[in-house]
Order: sequence, then structure tokens, then C-alpha cells
Amino acid sequence: MRILVLSLFLYGSLSFAAEKRDIQIIESAGEAVLGEDTTPAQARALALNNARRSAIEQASGAIVHGSTVVYNFQLISDLIASSSRGVIVQEEILSDDTRKEGKEIIYAVKIRAQVKTLENREKGNLKIVKATVGRYGSASAGATTVFQENDEMQIRAKVNADAYIHIFGIGQNGMVARIYPNEYFKGEMVSSQTEFIFPNERQRELGLKLKVRTPAGLSRGIETVLIAATKEKVDFLSDKTGGEITVTDLMKELSDVEPSLWTETTVGYEVRK
Repeated sequence: MRILVLSLFLYGSLSFAAEKRDIQIIESAGEAVLGEDTTPAQARALALNNARRSAIEQASGAIVHGSTVVYNFQLISDLIASSSRGVIVQEEILSDDTRKEGKEIIYAVKIRAQVKTLENREKGNLKIVKATVGRYGSASAGATTVFQENDEMQIRAKVNADAYIHIFGIGQNGMVARIYPNEYFKGEMVSSQTEFIFPNERQRELGLKLKVRTPAGLSRGIETVLIAATKEKVDFLSDKTGGEITVTDLMKELSDVEPSLWTETTVGYEVRK
């Protein structure tokens, strides 16, 4: 989904001494190569996500690997997976620039992050066994990862146990859009015997269609759909304003849920004009 202007949400001062002891202030850096097929916005997003991941790794003392998906979406996947070990509750960008190394241009970002370390908590048995994004009406919807601008997207998922499904769109700049549930369609328990489809035919008849677009000023965009499943009903990001939600905000809320009660997966796609 096309996501608007980045605005970091700065969490208020921590009021409990015990919680303060869990906070570490970490300075970390991230880099990305600005190649022929990479825009400055894409390179900055990759560098920033690398810096965030590095901060969490330094604070938790372990390297966290997430599932691998195409088009470099593994950076976002790694960040979400790392929420079981630590989460950035506040960050400040110290530097944000490019430099040349030989024939390559490197985008470098340095941040100062307040990282809340968490106990090493194990995931439960809840699994997402199917997760696809595809062009609506396409016979090969599950294999479609490249869209043309204004194509209509349809998202499908299946879980191995009854659960609530949550869908988020994450842009290449790290901003998040809550897709489902939303103000028009509330979340309901999905049976493990049922394939979840969004939007389904009833929702489409009511006027809901997911149209994909490239980021402003770009002819190509790299996006991610994050699908989460929870055993209990959770209202993620309900107090956040659309267009002002970052991946850091989402990580913070996921980290507040007992890991045995939720799971997630990411699916990458590309949009071209």
C-alpha cells in the first residue's frame, strides 16, 4: 500500500524503575548500497532498518534471523521477529547521508536508540500455513509478486488453529498502514478450516478494494504485507494516526503480547508504473 509521511512517535518517559532498568541506550549504524535499481528512498529505508536491527542485536546480545522473503523484505521480517528479544521504544537519527566507495554509493544512517530488552520467550504452536498476495481475478494469484499501478490486490491466509487475523502494509520507508481489521470491518475469529480472504466478495460488493500504487515520485516500489495471527483478540495500533505509524510502533505493540499467543509472516511484492 502507498504509505504517507514518516512521523516518529516518541514514547513518554518511563515511570517505573523496573522498566527503566530494562532500557539500554545504543548507538548503531546501518548501510545500504545505492545501486542502479535502488532509489535513494529504498537505500535509506534499508540502511535505517539495518541500524534498528543492529541496535536490538547489541542490546539483546544475540543475532536474530527472520524468515527470508524476496526483494530484500527479510530486513522487515528480521525486525518483526526480533520483537521477541527487544524493541526500540524511542529513536533519534544522528546522521543520514551518502558516501562514495569506489564505484559504489553507500547510504549510511546512524541512530541513537532506547532499546527495551525482553526475556527470551518461546513461540507457541500457532502457525500461519498459507500467506499470499495476488492480483484479484488472476488464476495464479498466489504467485503474483509484481503488480502494475492501480492493480487490485487480494490477500489470502490460513492458520493451523482458530485465530484472529491482522494485516499490515509496510512501505519501503518503514511506515505502516493497518489494513485489517479496520473501522469498517472488525476482526473475527477465523477457523483453521477456513481460508481467510481480504477483501472477500462481500467486502468488495460493499466497495472495499485494495489498489496498489507506487510511492510518490517513483516508478517502482517495494512493499511488504505482514500477516499476524493471535489466539486472543488484540486491537493493534488503535491509538495511532494513519500515516504516522512506523515499524517501530508495530514492533512495540507486538512485543507486549505473550509470544506463545501470536505468530506472523511477511509477503513481499513490487509495484511498477
